[in-house]
This record gives sequence, C-alpha cells and structure tokens, in this order.
Amino acid sequence: MADSELHSRRSRKTIHGALVAVDAPSLADKPWVVDAIDINANGMGLVLPPEIEEGTDVFLSFKLEDRLELSRVPAKVRHQVGATGGVEFQPWPSSERLQLLEYLVAWYEKVDRESGG
Repeated sequence: MADSELHSRRSRKTIHGALVAVDAPSLADKPWVVDAIDINANGMGLVLPPEIEEGTDVFLSFKLEDRLELSRVPAKVRHQVGATGGVEFQPWPSSERLQLLEYLVAWYEKVDRESGG
C-alpha cells in the first residue's frame, strides 16, 4: 500500500463521523454544525457553508471518538473549494494542543499495529 493511500485511509477513519461546530462571530450569531473530513496536528478539513470564506477567523468545537473533546479552538479558513474547505489551527493553549497530538499519535500507532506496519 502506498504511503499516500495509507495516510488517506488514516485521515478519513480518524475523523469519520465527527461533527464540528464552527462559530464565525463576524458572520453569524449561531455556529454552523458541519461534517469533518480530515484532521492533523495543523488543522482540519471540513464541509463548509459558502458564507464562510477564505481568511475567516472561526472557533471549532468537536469530539473525537468519545475520547477527546475540544471547545472553541481558534482557526482560520485557508481554502474552500465547493463545499469543502481547510482550516488551520491558530495558537491555542499548549495543554489542549498536546491532548490532540496524543490522540493522533495513539490513533496512528493503533493503525500501524492493525496493518502490520
């Protein structure tokens, strides 16, 4: 299996089924709830409504597999193509970022064990 294919599988499974509340205070009083597509240590891929344009500052709240819940993580929309977009995490408390990194490392280790890698 090619590295890019394995990375693609990991990414989709890691975030599969997760919903994300996207709060864009400059655009709306209430957050949108959208589907997550992908996640890594730097940001997330999301299904974004057209109202949230590139460059918009947002706050993300989400839960990953009942093990990690993060609220109001600051992010900036970096790109949007059709209904999908990418957001980059902005500086946020180190302790919370560490929780996300620990979750991702544990998940990747589990995938490697299951795939015999």
